Amino acid sequence: MHISQFYPDTKLNFNVEGITANSKKVRKNFIFVCIKGQKNNGYKFINEALELGACLIISNHHKLGDKFLYVKDPKLEYIRILQIFYNYNQTIYTVGVTGTDGKTTTATILSYILNKVNNSAYLGTNGLNYLNKHIDTINTTPGPEFLYPTYQTLQKQSIHDLVMEVSSEGILDNRIYNFNFQGAIFTNLTHEHLNTHKTMNQYFLCKMKLFEQMPKNSLAVINADEKYSTRIRYYTKAKIVTYGFNHGDYKITNYKIFLDHSIFDVYYKSYYLGTFYTNLFGKYNMYNLLACISYAYEIGIDIQTIKSAIKELKQVKGRFMVYEKKNKTFIIDYAHTPNALENLISNIKSITNRRIIHITGAQGEKDTTKRSKMGLISTNLADITIFTSEDPKNESLFNIFIDLIKDIKDKDYYLTLSRYEAISLAIKIAKDDDIILITGKGEENTEKIGKYIFHHSDLDLIKEALNS
Repeated sequence: MHISQFYPDTKLNFNVEGITANSKKVRKNFIFVCIKGQKNNGYKFINEALELGACLIISNHHKLGDKFLYVKDPKLEYIRILQIFYNYNQTIYTVGVTGTDGKTTTATILSYILNKVNNSAYLGTNGLNYLNKHIDTINTTPGPEFLYPTYQTLQKQSIHDLVMEVSSEGILDNRIYNFNFQGAIFTNLTHEHLNTHKTMNQYFLCKMKLFEQMPKNSLAVINADEKYSTRIRYYTKAKIVTYGFNHGDYKITNYKIFLDHSIFDVYYKSYYLGTFYTNLFGKYNMYNLLACISYAYEIGIDIQTIKSAIKELKQVKGRFMVYEKKNKTFIIDYAHTPNALENLISNIKSITNRRIIHITGAQGEKDTTKRSKMGLISTNLADITIFTSEDPKNESLFNIFIDLIKDIKDKDYYLTLSRYEAISLAIKIAKDDDIILITGKGEENTEKIGKYIFHHSDLDLIKEALNS
């Protein structure tokens, strides 16, 4: 693609072979865009980019020379030229799923339902999934250097629908700037990311940027039981449809929860849509399921197709994974916010009197204000709590422990330095009928301690501890 297709008035004459913001990926006839990140500024790597063959350097620094172009905002310019290079033409029907909890599960369910009608792709925390292919991703909402070549690939593979998670960090970083969404789902807004947003209102306003960029003919499906739901209509031109247990166009009335499945009835404005069976656990997952039922039904998918898809879906990766061995029941779940943790333990307690031994921690370099709340939730709801490591990164594990336990009064708990020690301890003190609940990492396969990244799997640690 000739450089004039990006800059019609340029005097440069070369075919653009690639565009990148990573100097190490530069090759001959590449455009290198200098973007300031959290740790590095691309401006420092200009010489490296030129040595590797860059024919144009884009930055917000004035510099003389034919190979340099000044722009006010390199990140937005980067997105603009990537859209041209990868021929982004907005032909794939795209739904963004946002909220604090439930994004991954909701996006997975909706993509699964859409796949019953057309080829659908999922993009989010659990990577990129389409046509039985899987690609790991670094961020919940990938950056433009991944998003646009991926979109082009999906087009070539005749993907009709894309369901993607939209995180607040992705919005703040302009990863979805000028990206077209024909639909969106709002799950909830609870305590999380206040290290970045400072207040819940700022967190809410960040989420609203997704809805602000949606066109008139788009669809927004909103959790009506959330206190923020009534405000969303002021931030979007999209058609709004609501769902919930207590309020909404779509409502769940009768429901039963079991450890390995749930059953519930759905009504649309007093019209009975049917009884739904799901392998997913808990009332909180019924919210996620109802969001997808509402969305799919609104766009014309027949209710029997929706019902069969929901019944067929076995599990969402990293969510409520049950492993039973040697008369012990282990549950691995990703729950890492106060709301998710409280819902998880409360739902388990609502269906069983079995003791719960809870293994938990808190990520380093993340929202510290939620830690004491999670410590209280665990010690108040679980029978035994074991606090342990959970990606401390460059933060002191002891400081994380202090945050977790500082508000606990008159409750006993254990502190262990490693998740293996925590799981081994739980197995030693567990009685035959106890549930050992391990939260925070789900199916994540690494743990970061300091600058080192180690292989990690909660399930592998369980098996190793049982055999020890």
